[in-house]
Amino acid sequence: MGKKLVILSGPSCVGKGTLRSALRRLHPEIHYAEPVLCHSRRPRLKRTTNTYEIHGVDYYFLPRGLFQLLAPQRFLTIKIRSEYQALDLAQIEYLFENFDMVVTEAYPSLARLLTDWAKGRCGEPGFAVTSVFLSPLSQGEIESASRAQGISAEEVVYQVMMKKIARRREDPLERMEERARSAFWEIQQSVHYDHCIVSHAGEDDLMAWKDPLSSEAQRALDEFVRIILK
Repeated sequence: MGKKLVILSGPSCVGKGTLRSALRRLHPEIHYAEPVLCHSRRPRLKRTTNTYEIHGVDYYFLPRGLFQLLAPQRFLTIKIRSEYQALDLAQIEYLFENFDMVVTEAYPSLARLLTDWAKGRCGEPGFAVTSVFLSPLSQGEIESASRAQGISAEEVVYQVMMKKIARRREDPLERMEERARSAFWEIQQSVHYDHCIVSHAGEDDLMAWKDPLSSEAQRALDEFVRIILK
């Protein structure tokens, strides 16, 4: 088997974290590694465990000013709304020394930078990159709701995501508004990905991701597994 980089992206609260957790929990036969990204925000209280995110495990939580000093030859650094995120390429290279597959979550703009970096390696024998976008709604669902409710497609997405993010109860109101408003633009970026999985089971729906998974969560997981094992 060659080396494969899997990039998973999508709006805040769409279910990227719960999907990755289900993959690791329910498919121990799939061997892969996950890098730890750098983030400028504070650790969140996780509803699933009622514990705070851990530095060096969930993210490297770094001061905002430090992101301007990260070496661009080693780190891919982006601004996400009012925060910063960075990915250590040296960590990716190190993980590939021990694993054939690396799966990483990435915001759309970071995913683009990472894809460009990975394409530079695609000329190497046996190296491949696969990008997957996780969306809360299909384009057809967005358009249908827009016509039925007499509101813009952007407002449809905002209302759906605001409810999801509010139910998660992990962010102050201004951050929730910011994340919900950016979701429409993020969904439009799905056309740049190799695959798009529509999943209505977001990170706010804790019951959907408990064992046994709900039919919707199971469908999303099965589709993700098929994609990464191609």
